Amino acid sequence: MRSLKMIAALAASATLACAAPAFAVTTFTTNFDSMSFGTGPGFTTLSSYEGWTGGAHGIEVQYNNVAGKAFSGANLVELDTSANSSMSRLIDAGSYILRYWYSDRPGVPASSNGIAVLLNGVQSFASIGGNGDEQTDWRRQTFAFNVSAPTTLTFAALGTSDSRGGYIDSVSLSAVPEPASWAMMIAGFGMMGFALRNRVNAKVAYA
Repeated sequence: MRSLKMIAALAASATLACAAPAFAVTTFTTNFDSMSFGTGPGFTTLSSYEGWTGGAHGIEVQYNNVAGKAFSGANLVELDTSANSSMSRLIDAGSYILRYWYSDRPGVPASSNGIAVLLNGVQSFASIGGNGDEQTDWRRQTFAFNVSAPTTLTFAALGTSDSRGGYIDSVSLSAVPEPASWAMMIAGFGMMGFALRNRVNAKVAYA
């Protein structure tokens, strides 16, 4: 009986250990609503915001439906301030899923609305967009990737540099366990099942 308990304990430990990735990774969620910029509609350009560092032209935060409604809360980011702009942050090595909500800017042609995702300055994913309608049209974007060393993750405007560009909101980065971690987790559940089954059989034998 003691050995069965030991197997179950070891299996539980292996399962818990594998519930998270095997190394430190960067995860975050941001919807650009940590600050209120007033009750009326408007916009502001910041050098940094919610963990993001702006490029040469800063980060434009629009608020209270100045030129289209945010996906969540009052604020959104437009990646074209006085010119095509960008925002970046450093992430650790790991396997990731990046999710964000994207919209064309209302009334702006497709040639100005694109947004790229770059890893260490290399374009790896893009939201090309189209001609903006009368209102924002939010669409979820998903990008899975793997980096083997600390990497700069960047959102940057694509297309015409004319102070009008695509929107992003509600950005999240989550970690994906490595295949080896999944295998260990499955093995851990198998060991727990084996221990529980033998415990039931033992009770029946004593009856």
